[in-house]
Parts: sequence; structure tokens; C-alpha cells
Amino acid sequence: MTAPVPSSSAQRIARYALIVVLVLLGGWMMRHFLPALCWAVVLAIATSSIYARWLARFQGKRRHMWAALTFTTFVGLILIVPMIYGGVVAVKEALVLVRTYVDSNKDQPTLPDWVNQLPWLRDWILAQWNERFGRAAAVAGQAQVVPQWTRVLGLQVMRRISTLAFTLLTLFFLYLHREQFEGSVRRAVGRVFGPAMEPLLDRTNDAIRATVDGVVLVAVAEGAIMSGVYAIAGAPHPILFGALTAVFAMIPFAAPIAFGAVAVIMMSQGSVGAAIAVAASGLVVLFIADHFVRPMIIGGGARLPFLWVLLGILGGVESFGLVGIFLGPALMAVLMSFWRSWSAETATREG
Repeated sequence: MTAPVPSSSAQRIARYALIVVLVLLGGWMMRHFLPALCWAVVLAIATSSIYARWLARFQGKRRHMWAALTFTTFVGLILIVPMIYGGVVAVKEALVLVRTYVDSNKDQPTLPDWVNQLPWLRDWILAQWNERFGRAAAVAGQAQVVPQWTRVLGLQVMRRISTLAFTLLTLFFLYLHREQFEGSVRRAVGRVFGPAMEPLLDRTNDAIRATVDGVVLVAVAEGAIMSGVYAIAGAPHPILFGALTAVFAMIPFAAPIAFGAVAVIMMSQGSVGAAIAVAASGLVVLFIADHFVRPMIIGGGARLPFLWVLLGILGGVESFGLVGIFLGPALMAVLMSFWRSWSAETATREG
């Protein structure tokens, strides 16, 4: 048996260069699937503790497969059912909107009477309304726009469903081989960067879990509370608008768009008092969630000040899309860990 021939430094550099080229080529080839892969990794890390307890319920040789299959199914149902419900309701509302526009071809749509009582905005609102809907042809043109918008919405929903399908498929294999994946990642990181990177991996996992708890769970709580507010105020489709509020609440400063739209709809129906109550309740819930609950959850788990949490979320959304809500704070946690480690080493050397 011949001994392995030691490689020269030039060969090692060439090997690492080849690895980098292959990784970049693979990333370019899978660029359209990267959002699904990122979502799967985020979901796997966020639900790892829950999945560990779920896996302990299974016995036998096939326990990993059955646990991964059933848990992925549960996650899929949690994600798919609200999407299907929202899509069906959105299509129904679009059809009703089309009928409303078609029926109003002969008559110009009118504003509610309370608009005439507004002291400063009345003239501007009336001018904008007459410019947009003053002629039957304009209304008919708007009726042609709605079906086009519905088709665009349908294409976007299909894209999201396909991304979700690949996410769930990837998530299943991450659950199935989670011990192998975790071990290989830790070995690879330790081999390349040394044992000092082990705490950073744990810090990244903690940051992602804390961000999921602080963003998703708080947003779901906001949506549930606002669903009750919508129902009490008499808003149409309170569950649907509550779900939309939860989705918008995951994005910084976007929740007012959701409950503000509900307030505008109620004002257009003449329920001015109820609209003001919805807007005020939304602002109170948003203030408590964004200034107390969410910073405490995310900042405590990721060990980040609120400013860096906010910058990580905003920068992540701007750079990576919706998945950046979770990747941004994780990246900021790693950078903060590097900074603290470097500061500690510098202080030790100077001391």
C-alpha cells in the first residue's frame, strides 16, 4: 500500500480555487431555488427544538422518516391552508369588484355623504374622484384593469406555491438527515475556520430562533387581536383582514397599511367612528408589539440591541426579500459576536 503523496502549496491553492469555482457555479445554477433553500433552513432551525420532541415520540427503524414526513406535513398545512383561503377570498372579492364596476357603467359612482363634511380635504377628494370616475368610459376602463390585475395576482400566487413546494421538499430532507447535516456543517466550519467558530454557529441558531419567535409569533398575535377588533367594529371579512394584518406585521412599519386599509374601507361605508376605533386600536397594538414585546424577544435571544435588530430586519428585507427578516438579524448577531470577540482579544493583549 503506497503512502499518500503530500500536496504542494500550489496544489492546495488550485484545489481550493476549484472548490470556490464549483460552489459559485452550483449557486448560479440553483439561483432560482435559493429562496426556497433559505426558507427551508430558516424553518428547520426555528423548529429544531419542537421537532426534537416530536421525533422522540417515534420508535423503530423508520422513525426518522415518519417523523420527518408527518412534521413536514404539519408545517405545510400551517403554511398552505391560510394561503388557499386567502386566495379563494381574494378571487371572490375581485369578481365582486368587477361586477360593481360593470354595473356602474351607466351611473357615476358617488362618494359617501360624510366626505362633504370634511373641512380641508373635501375639494381635493371630490376633484380626484371626478377625475378618475367622472365618465362612464373611465369606469369601463377600470373594469378592464381588474381582470388583468387578477391574472397577475394568480401568477404571483402560483410562483409562491411552487416556491413553497420546493421549500417543504427541502425541509423534509433537512428533518430526515438533520444530524448528518448538522455534523457535516460543524466539521466543515471547524476545519476551515477553526474551533473558534463553534460559538458563532450556536449564536446564529439562537438569533434565527429568536427572530422567528419575535417576528412570526408576535405578528400572528397582532393579527389575532386585530381580527377580534375588526369583528367587533363590523369590518367585512375580519378573519381575512386579520391574516393580512399578521403578514404585514412581519415587515417593519407595514402593519399600518393593513389596518389603515380596513379603516378606509369602513369610512367609505359611512362607519366613521368604527374606522377611527380600528385605526386607534391598530396603533396601540403596533406600539406595544414593536417597542416592548418584539425587541425583548429578539434582542434577548440574539443578544443584540434593538437598533441592530431593526437595522438587521430592514437591511435583510431590502437585500434578500421576505426571508431577510430572519437572515438579517442572524447576520448582525454573527457580526456582533465577531466584534465582541475581537474587542475582548484586543483588551487582553493590551492588558
